[in-house]
Order: sequence, then structure tokens, then C-alpha cells
Amino acid sequence: MFRRYVLKPIAWLVAGVMLLTIVAVAGGLGYRAWKQSDIRTATAIESASGIEALERVEVNGSSQWIFVRGHDRDNPVLLNVHGGPGVTEMWGAREIGLEVEKHFTVVHWDQRGAGKSQGEGYDLNDLTVDTFVEDTLALVHHLRDRFDQDRIYLVGHSWGTILGTLVVRDHPELFHAYVGVNQMVNLLENETVSLRYIRVQAEAEGNEEALAELEGIEPPYLEDNLDDLGVSRRWLFVYGGAVRNLSLLDALHVALTSPEYSLQDLSAIANMGEVAGHVWPQLADIDFFTQAPELSVPVYFFVGRHDYQTPSEITERYYNALKAPHKELVWFENSAHVLKFSDPDRYQQMLIEKVLRGPDPKEAHVWLQQSGERGAN
Repeated sequence: MFRRYVLKPIAWLVAGVMLLTIVAVAGGLGYRAWKQSDIRTATAIESASGIEALERVEVNGSSQWIFVRGHDRDNPVLLNVHGGPGVTEMWGAREIGLEVEKHFTVVHWDQRGAGKSQGEGYDLNDLTVDTFVEDTLALVHHLRDRFDQDRIYLVGHSWGTILGTLVVRDHPELFHAYVGVNQMVNLLENETVSLRYIRVQAEAEGNEEALAELEGIEPPYLEDNLDDLGVSRRWLFVYGGAVRNLSLLDALHVALTSPEYSLQDLSAIANMGEVAGHVWPQLADIDFFTQAPELSVPVYFFVGRHDYQTPSEITERYYNALKAPHKELVWFENSAHVLKFSDPDRYQQMLIEKVLRGPDPKEAHVWLQQSGERGAN
């Protein structure tokens, strides 16, 4: 009786749930495969002189992944250095680059320990700022040799602006120009301004939960209080200082249907915390007001007006103090920290109109020579 009226219905219920789960998973995977094929076909580069290549390359003794797209291999190379550490952008390459690819050979790179490159394995002891800088420089040389170009363009985003600024500062002869998207300037000041913004918003709203969680936390959130960074970032997201004018569901859909990413690659995005947590404390001494007061290439800062993750007010002060042969501050009025994705059309337009069609790169090379002569005197 018990088996007939209790166990048997439960068994059928479990079997039904399992069947529905299998159908849902199979349907989801089927949709993903169909969507990936559709995206790949719709965005394929078909020009005879073009390039579309997803490749594993050796970078500074480590296997890492790049995704190269462009309609003409002879166009200038543009290297994207993503943020994080560990927050890749390759999954959104087709969302933020289709127009740019007509004018540049665009290179998306998953850094050591991030995204597709995480699958190649890494040693936490190698995850130092110096190693990432050396990786960036090695990849720059690889691209120069591969495409037979003396100089390339470098675009850094957030953490990527640290790598970009340091490499461009020390090797300006390798670059046409540098673009800092949501430029990092000074870690302690960045986090102090960010926390103040969150508290002001919470107080204005009377958000006792936020104020209680934020009470007592103190930047820059190093080894002994790294968990506080997560608290700060959570409330920064709530109050629009990190993401604005962007549907996270749409972004998730783009990531899940990326033709370049396997499910294992996507899981690596979710596991970026180990990389970020290891590298973050090393950034405590970053202060480009003193460490990079001069860059000897044209410089462009793309800034989200509402960015309080790398606060726009600090970037603006750094821009005003920075010495460069040419510099421009480009505002994205409806964006915060992820302006590439929240305003991709303007982002691409500014790369083409401001950066590519900007001052003659020879001006920077002359300025660099004159600067060297002044230094020798």
C-alpha cells in the first residue's frame, strides 16, 4: 500500500522532473549552438584581405588566447587590454567592434589566468603586475612582427589601463596612441571617492541596510579586508556607479551565445575571483600622478560621466595634469564603468573619428625626439 500510493507517485514525479530538466538543458544547448552559428555567419569577415582568427599564442612563456578580426590586414593594429584583473571582453568582441574592424585590425586578448587563457593553467605566483606588463609588451612585439607594423594602437580598460599606461610610458616608440577607457589613476583615492559616493546615495535614500554594511569599511581593501571590496562593489552597482544604460540580461545573453567561448570558458569568467583577489593588493601603490606624469604618445581618455569605480573626477584631474604631445578627454554622458557595452556605437565612433583620424602620429614622434633632447640637456 505504501509503495503503491506514496513511493510510486514520488518516483514518477522525480522521473518527470528529471525528464523536464533534460529537455530544458538540451533545448538550451540547442538554442546556444544555433545562436552561435547564426552570429558567426552574420558577422563573418569575407573580404579577401581580411582576417578572423581565434588563436592560442605563446606570450612570455605562457599559452594565451587572442581573437583577431579586421577587414584588411594592412589596417593599423588595435590591441584591447581588458579589465579586472580577470574580467575578459572577448565574449563581447562582436558587440563592440563590428564598425571598428573596418578601420583597424582588432585584437582581443584573454590575459594570463582569464577567460580562455585560464584553461591553459597558471601559477598564482606568476600573477604579478610586472608579469602582466611583460605579457603585454611581449604580445605587442608579437603583433608588430606578425602584421609588419612598427607601431600599434593600445586600448586599456580599467585594470587594463594600468598595464597600458606602464607599457606606453616605458616604450612609447611602439605605439601610435594610447586610449584609456575608464582610466585607473590612484587606487586609494579611487576607492575613497567611490565609497563616499555610495554613502551619500545611501544616506539620501535612507538605506539603513547599506549604511550598516558600509560602516567601518576602509579603502583600499588589501589582504586583511579584501571582502570589504565586494561590499563596496555591490552597493556601487545598486547606485549606478558601475553600470548604467545596460541590460545585464542582454549582456548575459551575449556572453552565453558567444561563438568564441565554450561552457568551460564561461565558467572561467565566474571563477575570476582568485586572480582578482591575488592581484588587487599589489595595486595599492599605483599613483599615476607621480608614476606617469608624462606619456610621449597621443592620449585619449574615454570616461563614463557616472563612473565611480574609477571615478571620472579623478581621471579628469589626471588628464589636466598629464603632459602628452596630444590629449583628449571624451565623455560618455549616459555611461558609468562599462561604456564599451553601454554605448558601443559612440565608443566605436570615437575610436575612428578621434583616435584614428586624430593628429598625425608623426607629431608624437617629433615630440618624443624633442622631449629626449630636452631631457639630455
